[in-house]
Amino acid sequence: MRATLGRANLGFLAALTLTASGCLTIRPYDPGPGKRVVASVVQDTYLSGESINVTISNLSDVTLFYRDGFCKPELQRRDGLAWKKVSEDSATCASAPGFLDPGQTVVHQYRLPKGVSVGTYRLKMPMPAPEEEEGAASQPELQTPVFKVQASEQ
Repeated sequence: MRATLGRANLGFLAALTLTASGCLTIRPYDPGPGKRVVASVVQDTYLSGESINVTISNLSDVTLFYRDGFCKPELQRRDGLAWKKVSEDSATCASAPGFLDPGQTVVHQYRLPKGVSVGTYRLKMPMPAPEEEEGAASQPELQTPVFKVQASEQ
């Protein structure tokens, strides 16, 4: 009797294991386009001509490809309800593409142009994406939170 119960339990355990392994797939966490990466800035206010540290974090478990190597930030100024392009970063960057590993955070500097007007600004840049999505439907653009610019003291 005991041997029968043991075999029944073993059979039940084997069936349960096979069922669970068939239903359970182990995929990396990927929240999807526009939700994989977040950008932030350290301060709420900067002076004209000052450097801004832009922190870019990969929130997914997917390695992301950044074809421009984080070299194309565009400074935008709020004008009423619209955002107007002020300038693009003119700094030269290495031509090598960048990669953002799962969970990785990088910090890139952007120098505000001297003499930029007082106002509310943000930085906008292309969104990194998994390599297999390169050339797929366009990704939303990555934007920093808004920040204020004050006149530099001279």
